[in-house]
Amino acid sequence: MALGPDMIEAIAERLAVRAGFELPAWIVEARAASRIAALALTPEDYLALIGSPRGSAELDTLIEAVRVGESRLFRHRSQIAALTEHVVPALRGKRAVRVWSAGCSTGEEPYTIAAVLQRSLPNCTISILATDVSASALGIAKTAVYAPSAIKDVPEAWREAFDADADAVRVRPEIAALVRFERANLVDSTNIRGCDLVWCRNVLIYFTDDARQRVIERLVAATAPGGFLFVGYSETLRDVPELHAVRAHEAVYYVRGRPSRPIPHRPVKEIERSELTPPPMRIPREPPPEDVLALHGHPTARDVTAALTARLAIAGLSRLVVDLDAADFLEDDLALVLRRARAAARAAHVELVLNATRPGTKRWLVRHALDEDTP
Repeated sequence: MALGPDMIEAIAERLAVRAGFELPAWIVEARAASRIAALALTPEDYLALIGSPRGSAELDTLIEAVRVGESRLFRHRSQIAALTEHVVPALRGKRAVRVWSAGCSTGEEPYTIAAVLQRSLPNCTISILATDVSASALGIAKTAVYAPSAIKDVPEAWREAFDADADAVRVRPEIAALVRFERANLVDSTNIRGCDLVWCRNVLIYFTDDARQRVIERLVAATAPGGFLFVGYSETLRDVPELHAVRAHEAVYYVRGRPSRPIPHRPVKEIERSELTPPPMRIPREPPPEDVLALHGHPTARDVTAALTARLAIAGLSRLVVDLDAADFLEDDLALVLRRARAAARAAHVELVLNATRPGTKRWLVRHALDEDTP
């Protein structure tokens, strides 16, 4: 179901008022169209519903649908390596360390940070505040229990922080006790201050420019002088004057102001010494001319929306190939996500190609009028 620009804008406004989301139009359309079809309503009736008191529960359901919450224990190894080998040594000697995990989703990232800091700073009081807009995600996070497959991404050296069996992976109580969860959205004003480490990955790419600027200001304000700020690989804060960028282990993190003590670093081959000193510098990055997104198993529209949005946010990308052949099952509402992604790619001057060679996958593309430009 295609929604008109005015309808998309009106639904997006409801999301912004309720949850602080300011999302790309194609994400709003994809998820709202799916909910409208599920309820068998007209777009006008749906808009009236989520704008009324009786539609409060449905608006929360829509928020859950558009919320991007992919998270894994010990995700993005290069940033974990930068944390353990560069940030942790700079924090040694402090009696207490405060951390804010912003947009924490179901809790894997704050528990990963807790595991690293608990073992690396044994004589330090560690306090981690983890926030997210989703009540259901926080409900999962507070259990500190995950599917058995969650352990597969955890390096062997860190598995002692978790109890794993055939039924579940459980965060050990002494690790879980370091994390406190609260519901909050990043667009709202916040009084969080004095954090030695702020971790906010893959959140900024889903905001409009104005909302992103407000969120960045709050993240910077929450970071103590000399503190550290991590964002996603496709996000950049290199133009924020209060921050200095540091590259380590193929990751980039940021220090607010001049560090209070030297940042430990590896040999020059791994980190250029010039990158550790002010004034603020710009880190050159050669954008990949082509990227490939391979869909596996049973990809959901939400996960594919997150992955496509992240890739289309990469500056300088000229071609994006979405490989559908490894997917075992393709949902019908995924078609709308791909259709809107193709339109978004064209607007960004990115060639988006849907790769399919299996007969069943090709039939799915034809059925949803997505076979254009498909090899």
